[in-house]
Amino acid sequence: MQTRTILVIDDDPGSCELVGSMLTQRGFKVITATDGLSGIELARAAQPAVILLDLNMRMPDIDGIDTLKQMKRDPGLGKIPVVGITGSYDLKYTERAFHAGAEFFLGKPFRAQDLIQVLSLALLRAARETHERRRHPRFAVELLTRCLVLEEGEATREVMGHTGNLSLGGVLAWLTEPLALGTVVQLELGFRRMIVGANAKVVWRNDEAAKQMIPQGLQFLQFLDDAGYLQCRHFLSEIAADTSA
Repeated sequence: MQTRTILVIDDDPGSCELVGSMLTQRGFKVITATDGLSGIELARAAQPAVILLDLNMRMPDIDGIDTLKQMKRDPGLGKIPVVGITGSYDLKYTERAFHAGAEFFLGKPFRAQDLIQVLSLALLRAARETHERRRHPRFAVELLTRCLVLEEGEATREVMGHTGNLSLGGVLAWLTEPLALGTVVQLELGFRRMIVGANAKVVWRNDEAAKQMIPQGLQFLQFLDDAGYLQCRHFLSEIAADTSA
């Protein structure tokens, strides 16, 4: 069985060593970083199964919450489950971390049993995300995109852009206007043979990546008709065939 990699980001080297010891004894591969920026770069390179992040880091450039926000905005890291480790019992602080993207929490001090229990839940989530990515592989595709923002079932404004990648599960769209997480839109994708329409929901965005065009992840809720779904599937099948040739 392939060894699962766990990334630990904590500004206390002693804590990194302690957590690393707990996990390596149970067969995990552990990599560590002692600041947020190094942790983000290491995560991009190693693509760990789960990230353990000390939310209470106080670093000059980037603290724990900001590290979490940057990782969740990153297209390559956003789907990796994050276990937020915190010594704070302030519910408002935990709520901030939750909204920033932490899926699980572990309070300090903790026992090895507590760590393994939370990590097991995070690994289950990681397995589901991996299955979803394999079920809907993404391909780099640039299609003209028109978004109609829907509020109470009616279109309120139009946002233009283009796709960066595409799958049957959703798109990475570069749009001229940032849309709030959870916003529902009607997408129009400009394929060669037809315009394909689908309702979709904004599931992530990165405001810091560009000034004029904002990368945003949209998950398909449903295609507006069967012909559009078949056109999208056929288009992706052609790309997959060309890629494997």
